[in-house]
Amino acid sequence: MATKRPLLLIHGTWCTSKCWGDFVPQLQQLGFDVYAPSLRYHELAFSEMQNLVATVSLQDYIFDLEEILLSFDQPAIVVGHSLGGLLAQLLVAKHPEQCCGMILLGTAPMAGIYALYPTMIASFYQHFLRWGFWKKPLLPNKKTVQKYVMNRQSASDQQQFFAKLVAESGRVYAEMALWFLDPGYTAQVNTQAVDLPVLVISGTDDKVVVDKISQTTAQRYRQSTCVILQGADHMYIMGETLPKTMIHIRQWMIQNHILK
Repeated sequence: MATKRPLLLIHGTWCTSKCWGDFVPQLQQLGFDVYAPSLRYHELAFSEMQNLVATVSLQDYIFDLEEILLSFDQPAIVVGHSLGGLLAQLLVAKHPEQCCGMILLGTAPMAGIYALYPTMIASFYQHFLRWGFWKKPLLPNKKTVQKYVMNRQSASDQQQFFAKLVAESGRVYAEMALWFLDPGYTAQVNTQAVDLPVLVISGTDDKVVVDKISQTTAQRYRQSTCVILQGADHMYIMGETLPKTMIHIRQWMIQNHILK
């Protein structure tokens, strides 16, 4: 009996594997073995992890993720949300032979993509005003979550989701936002190495990673499909947006012969 195709989920800023919610069983129903790891240190207690995660690099996250990807016995689908979208691109570009497709949900921008949109600046500027922000943890911000990330979700869903969040790496955000000052260009993606089907999903009401980021990202890939969901905020994996997200994922998989 053939084994199921693996699907690797890479979560975003402040999240853990617990943040995927109903998205995981929806993907399992399509017939995939779903792997949803937490990024380095994200499963530790908040008091313990916030200082450990502060100086983790994008490269550190990729090192951990490629160990999982390379363990699969057949090419995988790689799915990334937000920061996880950038990590997915870096991972797939490094190991395209281990992948058969990539899905990016509200992906964070790679090096070279303009990202100085007002709502994106408003979401994180307070962190960048701290001296030594590149070596300090980026702490969850309730206002950012309510106003820019989950702006179309209910107050109760906002509260429940915020309670799951953890700190993020200040170094990672320095590598992304100030990529032009990073001598290693850590956030630069070799898109020419990716000759695979790519689905990019964004929303008209996504304030933390505006839809223009996704549109520009999709233009960097030869086999890309870009979908902009009307009225969707950054949380494509929950609430009223989840069924719409799944419709487009399924259609894309059928069109690209990933599902039959």
